[in-house]
Amino acid sequence: MPGEPNFCVVIPVFNHALTVGRVAREAKDYFPVIVVNDGSTDDTGRILAAEKGISVIALPRNQGKGAALRAGFAEAEKRGFTHAITIDADGQHATRELAALASASRMEPEALIIGVRDLVKEKAPRGRRVTNSLSTFWFKVETGVNLADTQCGYRGYPLKTVNRLRLKSGRYAYELEIMVKAAWAGIPLAAHPVSADYQAATSRLSHFNPWSDMAAISFLHSRLSIQRFCLPAPLRKISASGHLHRLPHGRRVETVMRLLFTEHADTPAKVAFAVGLGLFCGIAPIWGFQMITAAALAHKLRLNKAIAVTASNISFPLAAPFIMAGGLLLGHFLRTGGLLPLNATTLLKDVPTRFTEWFLGSIALGILVGIAGTIVTWLVGRLFAPKNNPPA
Repeated sequence: MPGEPNFCVVIPVFNHALTVGRVAREAKDYFPVIVVNDGSTDDTGRILAAEKGISVIALPRNQGKGAALRAGFAEAEKRGFTHAITIDADGQHATRELAALASASRMEPEALIIGVRDLVKEKAPRGRRVTNSLSTFWFKVETGVNLADTQCGYRGYPLKTVNRLRLKSGRYAYELEIMVKAAWAGIPLAAHPVSADYQAATSRLSHFNPWSDMAAISFLHSRLSIQRFCLPAPLRKISASGHLHRLPHGRRVETVMRLLFTEHADTPAKVAFAVGLGLFCGIAPIWGFQMITAAALAHKLRLNKAIAVTASNISFPLAAPFIMAGGLLLGHFLRTGGLLPLNATTLLKDVPTRFTEWFLGSIALGILVGIAGTIVTWLVGRLFAPKNNPPA
């Protein structure tokens, strides 16, 4: 990010009249301050109006921390700031650490600086430690990044990139999603140690709703985990950064399909193994779970999930009776060495009574068809591979 970073402090506030004036007053000694009054119903508005040298954005009704941060970030970039440091209005964060957070941002101007608290040392309430541990676990699942604290509101944001992230969550889930989408978009995440004061009664005052906010956060983790599992990294990156949604609709479909079918598919061998894996899963006796099994194994083996899932659809309804019959015939032959008389009218009756033969035969048939599909796909891939890019 060219040029010297230009910092401001963004303070979202909802009903923290006892502390927000002091926090804003101390913060403005370091950087310009933008306070977003998120529809407070106490004396917050009056106290902010009496403070000199700060900018106040007043939202007409309480919309949650996510909406307040969005409004603050948009206003900060509009005023020419390149970075915003967020600090909670409840007084738990030390404003004297603003300079250190800014220094960390200057060292890595493109990074999202994450404040990391020592919740045990700071004697944080047990509930906060538990929810932070759960959030940290799911953040690792969704990004592969280790962070000791994923719920601290003391952070440094590079506005140009963060304001363009594709974000859907509101309230407290917003800060979680912004970290995950930043990691997906390739924005570096840098941990920075910060202190926290949980001894004052005001620092323990939280507007976190254990029902609605936990439901929203749980839904967010479910959605992000599925996307991490199902979507290739390049697609997650362009989707999180907003580039995909700025394309015309026709180009979006083309881009999605190209990325789905090209990740881990750069050589004929990788494509062939993905096809073989999908064919095996489609024929193996795991009916109803073929696609999810193919996707899971492809993810684990770093093969193309879209190709594996597509190949697993070999067991489409019209082909299913023939696959069942083939598994039963092969299983009977492997078990007895003989042929089993079979016709369409006896198939449904024979499979349940000869379940063991069908089960073993389906596995054997899946292996044979998977191997055959792998070989054929590899040969075709070698045949049509570009001459200037020797196949593996």
